[in-house]
Amino acid sequence: MIAIGVTNTVGTCFGAYPATGSFSRSALKSKSGVRTPIAGVFTAIGVIVALYGLTDAFYWIPTAGLAAVIIHAVADLVASPPQVYTYWRVSPLEFLIWLAGVLVIVFTTIEIGIYTVIIASLVLLLLRVARPGGTFLGKIKVHSQSQPESESREVYVPLNTSASVVNPDLQIVPPAPGVILYRFEESYLYPNSSIANSTLVDYAKATTRRGRDFTGVSASQRPWNDPGPRKGAVVEDDSHKPLLRAVVLDFSGVYVSRGPRVLLPAC
Repeated sequence: MIAIGVTNTVGTCFGAYPATGSFSRSALKSKSGVRTPIAGVFTAIGVIVALYGLTDAFYWIPTAGLAAVIIHAVADLVASPPQVYTYWRVSPLEFLIWLAGVLVIVFTTIEIGIYTVIIASLVLLLLRVARPGGTFLGKIKVHSQSQPESESREVYVPLNTSASVVNPDLQIVPPAPGVILYRFEESYLYPNSSIANSTLVDYAKATTRRGRDFTGVSASQRPWNDPGPRKGAVVEDDSHKPLLRAVVLDFSGVYVSRGPRVLLPAC
């Protein structure tokens, strides 16, 4: 992919034809045990010999025979049922887009299928930007399966295992009391900042206690942004909950120009 990208970037300065790659040729090389790009040299030699010395012989090869060779080479590129189920578990919406693209290409044309996937992906992108996803994190300890005695390391995974591909049998350790770890799954932009802020504030209210209880304080002495409890509402006793100490935002899934993590001390 890097070689093709560099070739097309440099080639545009000299009026060269766009370069691309062949899926069938890549699949055939994979089946043949190719491991390095040097195989392209031998492929080029074979193509040159075929063009200048074997053209007359290739003329008599049936088209069906050539099609059978390509089908056999790219058969491994077709996703197996376990792979398809993995796509569904990772992202059901993207799986539906993939399935729609496959069905449209099979029953219409490749061009219409590509347009369908592009439009559906664009709509999904706009929805994700408007309503970004995110997960609250805990940590687990992992070690090498081949070397169980090796030193373990900590990995941060979603606390809610039912909404992820994490093994539900793993014991996920939540962060220290009063510490919130939150990972953004989409870019943090102006249109979705309010939703992300509300998610963090609601979670903090549910898991930590207030720094100061203004339940019995009159409206004139209460902070301007605290309307107080509604009439008849039952005020929950949160004295058993910890104080909010810190909110750690994990930006590893977001493109940023500086550090991937930001630590915001609680006020």
